[in-house]
Amino acid sequence: MRKAAASACGVLLVLGTAASVAWLASARDPAPAAITPPGMTSDPPPVTDAHPLPDAFPLHGRAPNVRLPPPPAIPSLLVSEVRAALESSYYQPVPERVLAEPTVERILATLADPHTEYLSPLRYQELRDGLAQAYFGVGLTVGPGDGGLIVTSSLEGPAREAGIRPGDLIIKIDGRPAAKLPFERSAALIMGEKGTVVELTVHRSGERRPMRFTVVRQEVAFPAVRHRMVRQDGRRVGYVRVLSFREDVAPRVAAAVERLGKRGAEALILDLRGDPGGLLSQAVEVASVFLDEGKVVSTVSAHGLRTYHVSGVPVDTETPLAVLVDGATASAAEIAAAALVDNARAILAGRRTYGKATVQTLIDLSNGGALKLTTATYVTPDGDRIGDRGIRPSVKAEDDPSTRRDEAVIDTALALLERL
Repeated sequence: MRKAAASACGVLLVLGTAASVAWLASARDPAPAAITPPGMTSDPPPVTDAHPLPDAFPLHGRAPNVRLPPPPAIPSLLVSEVRAALESSYYQPVPERVLAEPTVERILATLADPHTEYLSPLRYQELRDGLAQAYFGVGLTVGPGDGGLIVTSSLEGPAREAGIRPGDLIIKIDGRPAAKLPFERSAALIMGEKGTVVELTVHRSGERRPMRFTVVRQEVAFPAVRHRMVRQDGRRVGYVRVLSFREDVAPRVAAAVERLGKRGAEALILDLRGDPGGLLSQAVEVASVFLDEGKVVSTVSAHGLRTYHVSGVPVDTETPLAVLVDGATASAAEIAAAALVDNARAILAGRRTYGKATVQTLIDLSNGGALKLTTATYVTPDGDRIGDRGIRPSVKAEDDPSTRRDEAVIDTALALLERL
């Protein structure tokens, strides 16, 4: 079907400095374009998207061993590369006082952009590993909770086999109180290399005492797309879940929609809850599965305005569609959701999205690391800038993680069927 061009050097829509220890993806533009090495004169780098660190993210993939001492200082030979990248590609003019700082660490600290950071060769490799279809980890997706980390979903893997389930609150990690650690640091403690062990202490509703689970980190399959048929009030509703916008997502969504259509789906739900984003190219192509024309997103920077439109041949432009989102829907997932809603193709259900609206580009450095650099902000087809505000659904729907039913899916299906 459609083919996405992907690369380890590309552009990201990321949320924060902890993104690189969680689950990042990188890619080129929907229209492939070369990325010029720092220090060379060129057009601004292409603007793609990737991942954010929203309210929840998957605990898969290798994370830095947080028990190691701090990494050595960044070599001074990289300073000129970083300065050149900032001067040529940053989304707004960089003050001279920032460029005058003597080290990369000082330059980025003075810039004070939480989304622009240096990635060591190790962290850069971890980011590229995020494009794989399997990870070394425990198989959980977590978000900040009151007193620890709330488990929002559990994939088939070691944590589920050990007995941890959605709704559990992780209160200790190897004996360390999760509530006393920053969210990204506590999440990093759970991740690790294949075969290593982590002890998780969990509070579960209905249990008087905390429960301890010893989990051996293993390879965890991470299917980006799942689909099934939901029956509601005797009607058939096709359900497609997208867990991340990595490079193979759009063809899988297209195939799922086609299969559900052949099975008689009368309506469709595109579930983007907990989706931290991924590739901008895939956001454009996923929207294009349901749209035959229209604007998907625009990016704005000091280098100008760029607009991305629907591309390719759609699979289904008629079947009633709802996009289901929550507070952990971010970046590329928000782009796809906003495009479908603003083009009057879908209704939006769930809870307000995260609100991620800046674009980051990965630029290779000579030591094998990379500079993650803010290069633009993005704007929805209706002209909204959703940073820090997110997108508000017209249909409220929320799941109760303590029950086996997914109430949000049921409420969304009912809202769709009312429109038939």
